Amino acid sequence: MEHPNEVSDMAKLNVSLYRTILLVVTTGGFTHAAPVLELGRVLAERGHKIEFATFDGQETWVEADGYEFVNRVHLLGSNPPADQIDAHYRRMQVWDVRKGIEPPLISKAMWDTTWPQTYHGLKEIMDNPVTRPDMIIADFFAEAALDMHVEYNLPIAIMAPNWPPLQLPCAYIPGEPGFQLPGTMTSENSSLWLRIKNETMVWRNLPAIMRFFRGTRKMRRENGVFYPVRKPKKPDYLLFVNSFVGLEIPRDLPPTCAPVGPLLSPTWPALGRKYVEFFETHNSVLYIALGTHIILPHNDFVIIVRGVISMMQEQLIDGVIWSIPESGRKDIDKNKKVSFEVGNKATVLILADLLANRNEDWYFPHFAPQRAILDHPKTKLYFTHGGGSSANEAVFHGKPMICMGIFFDQTANSTRLVAAGVAESLDKMNFSSHELYSKAMKIFESGEHGSYARNVLRLQRIAHVASRRKYYAADLIEEHIYDHELRFDKKGKEILPMHLQTADSRMSGFKVNNLDLWGVLLVGSAATVGLAWLAGKCIWQIRNSFISTNY
Repeated sequence: MEHPNEVSDMAKLNVSLYRTILLVVTTGGFTHAAPVLELGRVLAERGHKIEFATFDGQETWVEADGYEFVNRVHLLGSNPPADQIDAHYRRMQVWDVRKGIEPPLISKAMWDTTWPQTYHGLKEIMDNPVTRPDMIIADFFAEAALDMHVEYNLPIAIMAPNWPPLQLPCAYIPGEPGFQLPGTMTSENSSLWLRIKNETMVWRNLPAIMRFFRGTRKMRRENGVFYPVRKPKKPDYLLFVNSFVGLEIPRDLPPTCAPVGPLLSPTWPALGRKYVEFFETHNSVLYIALGTHIILPHNDFVIIVRGVISMMQEQLIDGVIWSIPESGRKDIDKNKKVSFEVGNKATVLILADLLANRNEDWYFPHFAPQRAILDHPKTKLYFTHGGGSSANEAVFHGKPMICMGIFFDQTANSTRLVAAGVAESLDKMNFSSHELYSKAMKIFESGEHGSYARNVLRLQRIAHVASRRKYYAADLIEEHIYDHELRFDKKGKEILPMHLQTADSRMSGFKVNNLDLWGVLLVGSAATVGLAWLAGKCIWQIRNSFISTNY
């Protein structure tokens, strides 16, 4: 017979299947918030209560059209100072992974300075019965969500742009995601030397890695946390990747992990009047957007301008929309001029005129309605840094690309887009105007029925199907919540294991790899051989004794 309180608890749980789900996004900008909010939209449509936790000033994200489903906003603290963020992006601009991984570790340590306020802010939410959620869905930068999972036994889901490092090891994918050398895909087509360099990357940078982990441990201990950041190779929480197989490399995955992208809003801001007028007067438009936070070096800006001029001279394009925020323009010398020849006539472009939109064929907005531009049929080519959101949007809207990755998932995405046959890539450390022009020419010469167009259409169709996997992600979240609620007794003791977790996650490596069976086999084989040897020895001695007795 069931205990009365247990019956009451069961009855209470059966009243409603709707839960309170807290979305947590801290640093990283709106591109980190968008996929988490999109997943929140699906859950809200199913009747769940959605709340949002973020940093000061970012609460305006949910005030935009389409996010009315957010019931409450919790403020957890603030981003690092602007000068530190500026230093981070400048550091990443010049970082060459081939020379080591210390620069991104310095940046990671900078972003991690926000962990204490996030940790204590989430604890305050968890300790209050009124605000405590039934589950957290967090961006991968909000690592304090992992601490809530450990300390409060709370089900969580982590959203990442691609497979995170130090988890989900895969023998045929060399190196660690985010720290792979340019050109790395799988071991299938990688040279032995490239694979060796990728596999030894971590070991060659061990001093920098140890300094980073010592700093993390010190920060956590100062805030009363004495266990390490918990990131098991096979997570006992949900791990989502805002990508899809076709862009992301296929790999074997446990049931707790899934590619669920592209997580894109079903609607997007329309083109404003300026854009409509620009498209009315141009038929082949190049769209350039190299990231919201990238501070474009002056020389790189001029190299790109010259490459675009070459495209115009060959009539590959007749117009350019180039989105550069104010922060990204600070290193551009607006007083400089770019000279070139049209036929035998010398022509000069003044950079100040370009950036001030005084040239009718160039348009430089500070912020652009990217999806509307990519969706327009007159946009023929997209020059991008290859960030997760940009790659997803370009593929979804069916545009060929030139990619110049700056760091982390951007360089990996560039390699994958090239491998998928929808892009050409540039090395940020060494590219030229002629290379930009020639790679654009290669795409345009392929034509409407060539390999690039065919692969763009192929990947676009796959992306449209994959975009429906947000509903699968919501299914996994509901499964995880309902399983978690009823597999613990009233004292918090686990009655059943997590239903999505594979058994090897709870077993020793000795047993998982059947080393005990191999041990028994080896002992048995050794015993059999030993007994056979002893028997043979005894038979031989008896034979010799018999011979000596009779002869």
